[in-house]
Amino acid sequence: MQYPRLTRSRLTSLLLLGMISTPALAAQTVQTDQIGQTAEAYIASHPDKVGQAVATYLADHPEFLIAASETLHQRQQIAQQQAYVQLALQYRDDLLSVNSPSVGPANAKAAVVMFFDYQCSWCSKMAPEVEALVKANPDTRFVFKEFPIFASRWPVSGLAARLGEQVWLAQGGDKYLGWHNALYATGKVEGALTEQDVYTLAKTYLTPAQIVAVKTAQDSGAVHDALMTNQALAQHMDFTGTPAFVVMPQAATTDIKRVSVVPGSTSQDALQMAIQKAKG
Repeated sequence: MQYPRLTRSRLTSLLLLGMISTPALAAQTVQTDQIGQTAEAYIASHPDKVGQAVATYLADHPEFLIAASETLHQRQQIAQQQAYVQLALQYRDDLLSVNSPSVGPANAKAAVVMFFDYQCSWCSKMAPEVEALVKANPDTRFVFKEFPIFASRWPVSGLAARLGEQVWLAQGGDKYLGWHNALYATGKVEGALTEQDVYTLAKTYLTPAQIVAVKTAQDSGAVHDALMTNQALAQHMDFTGTPAFVVMPQAATTDIKRVSVVPGSTSQDALQMAIQKAKG
């Protein structure tokens, strides 16, 4: 439902016509084009009446409070989106880093960057959408940022992320994508995934020695450094949850209209539109 905006001229007109009842005003015949001017003159000469009048009117017409709240919320959303876009431009090189798991042409016009956690239920719901996007956009680069924010609650989240980074380092993008999709295909999220599930799948992509290396090097090495870099980047981008998406041109640009940031779940259609915008 749409509510009328409570502009200054509208407020003063309402004050004059309905809220403020005085003999002086009641006696006046006010033309439509004089309402605002007359009301402002009255308010200036009766400042003590303004607060009382506004409170009375808003109590009788709460729809204006609803409209003001909706307008404020919309402005906050726009401001937040603009801030996200500026951050994406600022951290472009980190978002598009060649050190992160990715598939698609290195010189693609557009890139989709996804921050995710293997135990995030919303990420799991988005996984088939992302898989379909990858297939539908072979000319687009997809960058995967392992961001195991649930690792403190479910340690298997961190294990899956570390092994995923190892698959990327050892086997490349195509094998990594297979690992990524296979983990989500289990449907096990929010602590349901077990270490045995992860290690069993890892045997398809990694040698026993590579798996052991991930087990023994949790606090150092390339895999550890990659996850720490992702965590720092997520903090810089002000992402506090997963999933989160950044869709942008791979070439440097100042055109903010070509950059889309989605700090949460979305739809395949919305991401497809963002890809088209990024391509220009």
